[in-house]
Amino acid sequence: MKKEVVSLQVEAREQAGSKQSILLRKSGFVPGVLYGSGLGKDKPALIKVNALELNKVLAEVEESTLINIIIGKKSYPSLVKDIHRNSLKSEILSIDFFAPDLNEEVEAPVVLEFEGVSPSEKEGNTLIKAYQEVEVSAFPRDLPEHLVVDLSTLVTVDDVIRVSDIVLPKGVTILLDPEEIIAMTEEPQTEEEPELSKEELDALEKAQAESNSKSKDTETE
Repeated sequence: MKKEVVSLQVEAREQAGSKQSILLRKSGFVPGVLYGSGLGKDKPALIKVNALELNKVLAEVEESTLINIIIGKKSYPSLVKDIHRNSLKSEILSIDFFAPDLNEEVEAPVVLEFEGVSPSEKEGNTLIKAYQEVEVSAFPRDLPEHLVVDLSTLVTVDDVIRVSDIVLPKGVTILLDPEEIIAMTEEPQTEEEPELSKEELDALEKAQAESNSKSKDTETE
């Protein structure tokens, strides 16, 4: 499934460096870079984008979603390539956008959306998801927002869902072995009693014998 292209207005910035980046963030902007063959004759650009607008857009898109990056009177369909965050505050420190050539295939991660109910899981078995996303190849405008994985086909623990079972939009290829397992179920793990060593068994038998002997002595009295 594809989502309508969203737009994001950005501004060019002339200065780079950590000091300038700190000043930008204090003023409510996020520093970034726009690059890629989709820029045509235009050179890679240092950009800045309003932090509130950026967070709003990122909440609506996936990694495989094309975003129309608008600079002045020009727009460039782009993918989010890298987001650098403050690990403590989750604040976006900087962002890189990649503008691909729309006539050339690109590789991008696509989220897997697990749908349906697994009959095997209903029987008490545990659902195992081997992948949450997969890398695909497609023309930029054909990149799906997500791929559906139908869990209802997992009827018993013998059933598995492989890459080849995923229904793909036209022009999209998953860059994994078709036999790779995406999801499965397994019987719940039970804690097995640890096996005792010979020494531990001998000690246990001795303790039991002593206990029985004491019980007999008490009965005699």
